[in-house]
Amino acid sequence: MMPEIQQLHQAIAHGVYDERPDGGWVQATYSFLAITLFQEESGLYRLVDGQQRSFVVADEVSDAFRELRTRMAALHENGHAWYTATLTMTADGNFTFDFNYDELPRFAIVPSAGKWADEFRTFPRPELQDRIPAQPR
Repeated sequence: MMPEIQQLHQAIAHGVYDERPDGGWVQATYSFLAITLFQEESGLYRLVDGQQRSFVVADEVSDAFRELRTRMAALHENGHAWYTATLTMTADGNFTFDFNYDELPRFAIVPSAGKWADEFRTFPRPELQDRIPAQPR
């Protein structure tokens, strides 16, 4: 893994770790859904008793996710960018990332046609363009 990518992974993981409670949690997940001009993000941590709590990260962590997307696309053999990144972390600080390149993100708020157009100009994926969700009426 390239040092710049590894540094971004570490920055994101530290940011997520900083938002968890001081004790009593077993796992945290943070999802970042993105296209070039739009993103949504959400975090959940699971407590020892099974309850879940939501959380958000600092702006710097969101910025690191955006930079990670751009840098990883530059390294991808086809120039493809991922649409969803999910970090999963355990209480001991171990973490993994999962990146989805092939399914458009399921945003709670559907981005405008112009935002999708910018995405496909920046990161062409003609095979996915007909899957853009329609704007609600």
